[in-house]
Amino acid sequence: MMRDNEMAAGLNHIHDQRIFTAHLTETISWCRDAGLPSQPRTSLRTCESALDDLTSQSHQVFRVCLERSRRLWASGKRNLSPVTDLRGGRLLAYFPDDNLFDGAAETESQGFFDVDNIPPYDTWVWMVRNVRTFAYAEGGRGEMNADYLVAWVPPNFVQLASAGIAVNPEACILWLDTLDDGFVESLRRIGLLS
Repeated sequence: MMRDNEMAAGLNHIHDQRIFTAHLTETISWCRDAGLPSQPRTSLRTCESALDDLTSQSHQVFRVCLERSRRLWASGKRNLSPVTDLRGGRLLAYFPDDNLFDGAAETESQGFFDVDNIPPYDTWVWMVRNVRTFAYAEGGRGEMNADYLVAWVPPNFVQLASAGIAVNPEACILWLDTLDDGFVESLRRIGLLS
């Protein structure tokens, strides 16, 4: 699925691929231990790190990843082997600027998504730079920011997340593998998506 005319930045440099894989590896390691399917509202919300003082969504994701990494290090989980697959989980895309904040996904997912449709911050992996182009009614073209968050959904939460996605009318949350953009293509190239 392509969302309007979008151009998402891919992982085209080996450095970006390594950082993404490291973030994904740490996310999977952390969430496999922290995720309790019987407590979808709270069990994957442990790595919040003073998000109120930050100026951008990218900084928020970076701070969560940094906090998760710090906690893994403190618990003795160092030098994790990079993942080569999603370990039974799925990657999710969340478009914060498309959000209607209606709460339906929160209800259907039993709190996996919050009232604002945001996936639990322990699952956050990456913020994708994305631009959406559009045509003005009177002619001409414009661009707007359409960045999206990538989150890893543990296998035991996939059904709850799917239920939330199904009732999200604005499609601000969806499975990443349903997108057709540069970022998704780069994940397919490096073997993390099929």
